[in-house]
Amino acid sequence: MENKELDALLAAWPVRVADSRRDEEDIRRRFYAAKGAAAVKALERNGFAAQYCPSRQEAAQAVLSLIPPGARVGVGDSHTIYALELDQALADRGCQAIPGQAAMSGTSYDLDPPGHYRGPSRDLARAILAAYLTADVFLLGANAVTMTGELVNVDGVGSRVVGGIYGPDRIVVVAGVNKLVPDERAARERISFIAAPMNNLKYHRECACVKQGTCPSCGAPDRICNVTTILHKRPMRADYHVILVGENLGF
Repeated sequence: MENKELDALLAAWPVRVADSRRDEEDIRRRFYAAKGAAAVKALERNGFAAQYCPSRQEAAQAVLSLIPPGARVGVGDSHTIYALELDQALADRGCQAIPGQAAMSGTSYDLDPPGHYRGPSRDLARAILAAYLTADVFLLGANAVTMTGELVNVDGVGSRVVGGIYGPDRIVVVAGVNKLVPDERAARERISFIAAPMNNLKYHRECACVKQGTCPSCGAPDRICNVTTILHKRPMRADYHVILVGENLGF
């Protein structure tokens, strides 16, 4: 090969790298869309109202379209929900957001003795909890969504998942494509290998899964894998929506 030909080939290489990056973004976009569409069909077969949004911005608009002005909104502790940055939009609509942390602030589940109330009063603490669990709309994430249309969550206390089963007038689950797994077994594996260790790090807990990188089914008193919920089908009478997002969101 002549030097001039070699120079020309090498000079074009940065362009090819840039083209490759654009190709990668397009490949991911198309793959996520295809995977999301298949998951939406499976969720719909199981009775859920489901849709796919390519971006978190579109997902935020989809969520807001399901929340009436002035609604009381329960918000389960979820980094996926936080990533949508709904706070100002909810305030502008006159909605009252009740985060899961506020709902638990009246009870000292992590103090001794259990059941001791550290809020201003027991009645106020119970009122906050009741408002959270009977909200007009309840928002939460999912630890895993199967390609066969099930929603799988694991929780330590149950406060995040209970509102996703019964109580609120409308329930909205939001999940990134990183939460999509083939089946229930893969969902449990994802929770053990990814969700549980990362959430323990989030709560500054030194459980065994943080050190080992996977769940050894420890007996730690502050473990967060105490409550498992699997929604095989939409709960009867529930107004239940699932929004899948073409991005990696949450843990």
